[in-house]
Amino acid sequence: MIKIPQAGRDLETIAVIGAGTIGSAISISLAKAGYHVISTRRRPDLNAGLKAYGITVTSDNVQAVTSADMVILTLKPADLVSEMKKLSQILEGKIVVSMAAAVPIRVIRHILPRSFIVRSMTNIAAEVNAGYTPFCTLEEDEGKISFVSRVLGVFGETERVDEKYMDALTALSGSGPAYILTIIEAMMYGGLKVGLPRSIALKASYQTVMGSAKLLAMSGDHPSAIKEKVITPGGVTIDGIYELENGKIRTSIMKAIESSTLKARKISKDLFPEESDKN
Repeated sequence: MIKIPQAGRDLETIAVIGAGTIGSAISISLAKAGYHVISTRRRPDLNAGLKAYGITVTSDNVQAVTSADMVILTLKPADLVSEMKKLSQILEGKIVVSMAAAVPIRVIRHILPRSFIVRSMTNIAAEVNAGYTPFCTLEEDEGKISFVSRVLGVFGETERVDEKYMDALTALSGSGPAYILTIIEAMMYGGLKVGLPRSIALKASYQTVMGSAKLLAMSGDHPSAIKEKVITPGGVTIDGIYELENGKIRTSIMKAIESSTLKARKISKDLFPEESDKN
């Protein structure tokens, strides 16, 4: 039987297996939320800083999984299957969340038939509770799904989606911070070019991005509608917009997301060709 927390009681221990960049980010977020977190990595010395958050750091995956109520796997796709096979018996009866890109949930379920399987993806903003974390499951169990949603909600916004969207969401949201940070960096360089001090240029850039995103989220308007409020006839903004359109910034961003999505699908097809044949 899957062990389900009683109403009103959080999981006592969550193991994060393979805590690199994303694994470390979610470990910190979970620890701040009051969970006992065991974070594993082949070289635990690289995660020594996590101890400041009360996180147990180890290289022993078996020990971590044995002690945990929920296990979150933040491994590379090529490493996920082999590690799950090693841990399969210990993972029985546990809630297992895979955050490996491009690994179909049916593959995971085949290896771990007696676990409650969740496929998910988040981004590095999870560390500051501002990530976007979609997830999917094969099983319909309102209690378990509600609990998973509550845990993943620690990372920011979360919602259950159809698995067919996961590769695209990996490209859009999982990789998204890299795109946005590139834009922020470019805005900062623009500020430097016209003479702003570096600290002011950087702060103005990221604060403008945060403010614009918050305004969009709270207004419910289409991005174009809000953008039009900033553009006045013959004003300074339209000249900047002209240069952005001339540089095909929207096309570049769309191509970036499309390219990342296709890469995720290729990884899945290369690693699990039998699953691709089913789709």
